[in-house]
Parts: sequence; C-alpha cells; structure tokens
Amino acid sequence: MKVEKINENKVKIILSFEELEMRNITLYDIEKNNSAAKKLFTSLIEESNLDEEFELEDSQLFIEASSDNTNTFILTITRTDDLPDLNNYTKKETPQLYKIDSRLYEFSSIDVILDFCQKAKNENLFFGQNTLYKYENKYFILFSETAIKNKKFIKTYVMLSEYCSRYFSYDLFYNTIIEKSIVVVSNRALQKLIKI
Repeated sequence: MKVEKINENKVKIILSFEELEMRNITLYDIEKNNSAAKKLFTSLIEESNLDEEFELEDSQLFIEASSDNTNTFILTITRTDDLPDLNNYTKKETPQLYKIDSRLYEFSSIDVILDFCQKAKNENLFFGQNTLYKYENKYFILFSETAIKNKKFIKTYVMLSEYCSRYFSYDLFYNTIIEKSIVVVSNRALQKLIKI
C-alpha cells in the first residue's frame, strides 16, 4: 500500500490487485459499494494514519475509487469542511429524475443474450451504440454513454436487469473489458443479434 499526499485536503491510497485479494475483496464488491467496500475504506483510512494527517472531526470525506488497469487500485480521499445545512432544504424541491449510470452488463452465456434479444423483438427497445465482448468465459454488453443517457433507455435498462448476471455503475471494470476481452460483435451489437 502506498499513500500519496496531493495537498492538505486530498490524498491517494494506491494498492495492487494482489493486495485487494489478500483483503478478500474484489472490484465488484467496491463497485457495488456494499458493506465489504465500506469496511475496506474504513480500514485503509485507519492504516494510512489519515486521522492524524487530516483533522477528520466535523469534516466530510469524499471517496473516489478507480483503477488504471495496470494492476493498480486507487482510492482518492478528499476532505471538506463545507457540510451542507440540511435545515435549508425544503420538501418543495423538485424531485430527482431517475438516473441510469450502468453502461456495462454481464451475462453468463451467449444464449441468455439471445433470449433477451428474442424477447426484445416485440418490445421496441432503444439500444443506441453498444458492443458485445467476451472476457473470461462471460459476455458483456457495453453501451455508449449517450445511449444510457437517452430517456428511451429506461425501458431497456429494466429488461436488461432481468437477464444480466450483474451490471456495473462505475468504470472500474470498464478498461479491463475494453483492453483484455475479445470483441464478439461491434457497433450496434444488439441490433444485429435481434435480426438473427
């Protein structure tokens, strides 16, 4: 583990994938922000003596996790003292719009994808740009950022959620898929598979 101080309010903690494995945590755990990931973040803050480096009391920490795809996991921690005053918020605020940030969907087999395509034929789904990859005997559909931001993608997302094994909301796994997998169908992959 390596700790780099960027400035008085920001530090980077750098670990190898082997170090993550020794802690019994995967990128999937971190990506899903589950209890194992929270436990990792807490232990890293304690082990790196950030509580001595930062005055953490009455401060808020913003934690950003990323991978540079060179067997390195990077945790950037930023401290801020500007906590929002929750008393100033009212119930009359405009409700938040539903946001989809999942670009990458994992499938256990090509047959599951073909089943999805068969059902999608009658649903008039929006796909946008997408590519089908194979990585470690699993299949992944990667959508462009513009595709998932399109309002029509919501219906697609709901159906994808029923068929995929899991999906990824952040780009931790994105570079691995792009660089290490085999492209099965590029450029509008689902639109092509639906025609089969």
